[in-house]
Amino acid sequence: MSTRTITKKSLDVVVLYSAGHLGSAMIMNKLLGMPEINIVGVVKAQPLKLSIRGRSHIKQHLKKFGWRFAGMLFWQRCIQGLGYLLTLVFPFLQKRLKPAWKIASDHNIPVFRCRNINDDASKNFIQNLNPELLVSAYFSQILKSEVISIPNIGVLNIHPGWLPAYKGAMAYFWVLNHGGDKGGVTVHWIDDGVDTGDVLARRSFLLKPQATQETVLMVTAVIGARLFRRVTRRLLAAKDARITISAEETDAYYPMPGDKDFETYFKQHRFFRIRDILGLIVMKRYR
Repeated sequence: MSTRTITKKSLDVVVLYSAGHLGSAMIMNKLLGMPEINIVGVVKAQPLKLSIRGRSHIKQHLKKFGWRFAGMLFWQRCIQGLGYLLTLVFPFLQKRLKPAWKIASDHNIPVFRCRNINDDASKNFIQNLNPELLVSAYFSQILKSEVISIPNIGVLNIHPGWLPAYKGAMAYFWVLNHGGDKGGVTVHWIDDGVDTGDVLARRSFLLKPQATQETVLMVTAVIGARLFRRVTRRLLAAKDARITISAEETDAYYPMPGDKDFETYFKQHRFFRIRDILGLIVMKRYR
């Protein structure tokens, strides 16, 4: 993070998001209405395509993570599509569920569709926008030091888990799989490690016994956007946003779940239930 004094009323931001990810879309909708930031560009992590080359990538993906995980990703994209359809039926939902690509199109925000955030094309796109800040909205790729160093201030990550207890991919999966009674959201600086940068804000929330991944994902997105706004306000006020983490706190890293990890998860219907869709309309507690 840069230590220079910030004198502007808003920060120029490039948003990193994952295509077909409900959490990414919800955060993007929240960010758009924040006067503290000016979204100057969007980097979209592309899903695998069913091309000849894409099929090879899909096979590698399935071999590594299994069919259950692939099915979950497919279902997640279906839910995102359903969410978009809901915005057509319930216009008030457009402030929460409009897809990121639609937001960018409506507001003439340049979008770059990347396969690898660390390749030259991706880096050139970001550099040309000269952003002060990058924000990762559940972005699915790991950033290397050359990308991290591009923005003048740094890169913020909205992490859907309590740090440092739930480092790594899909924290919402692991807390549910462990039968935890609390979920969490953390905003932190991205460095060369995995979820090891300074923590700037975090919040926990209670998990109901029958909570599913989709409901937890929605809650973390809403809370995460609020925490991000709190952090940007402190940055604009030139205040140190870091919080102190006790050495006694649990510090654990979790990898991407494998096929066996999903067996109990799916038996318990932890991923999704049809009635979860109602949460897209209600969500009163966390608005």
